[in-house]
Amino acid sequence: SPRRLPSVPKERPSSRPLPPIPRALACKECMTVITSISLLLPLEAIPPESRAFRGFSGKASLFTEIRNVTLSVPRVRLMATGAHTMQELTCSKCSVYLGWKINKASEQSERWKEGHFLMELENLCARMDPNSSPRTRPRHLPRPASSSSDSS
Repeated sequence: SPRRLPSVPKERPSSRPLPPIPRALACKECMTVITSISLLLPLEAIPPESRAFRGFSGKASLFTEIRNVTLSVPRVRLMATGAHTMQELTCSKCSVYLGWKINKASEQSERWKEGHFLMELENLCARMDPNSSPRTRPRHLPRPASSSSDSS
């Protein structure tokens, strides 16, 4: 006789939140690990009116920790939110521009950004396993052509 599948439970088992998965973010150019999604500045640390960050190349996010970067000499930059003393961040392996470290904000209302890293998301890509080989195909590259035809 055919095997019967178990019946669907009427109630969902108590759902526990899944632990956060630390997902590495790497330099889009050379795949060197720079930070992790788990190191984003927590939402509760960001004022509600300041949650749409923009860098020079588009969307950006604030991170609490980064690695494998070279910092430029600090300099004052005039941003939309006032003057900030910042250091440019470049990849220590390939020297691609990645973002800024915010050292000091002149406006009292912007001081919460101090010591954090504004990373340009356009210059980073997700890397599933930080211990994987640098030869891993970056997410932003097209998949290799398949020998089978998908057209129907």
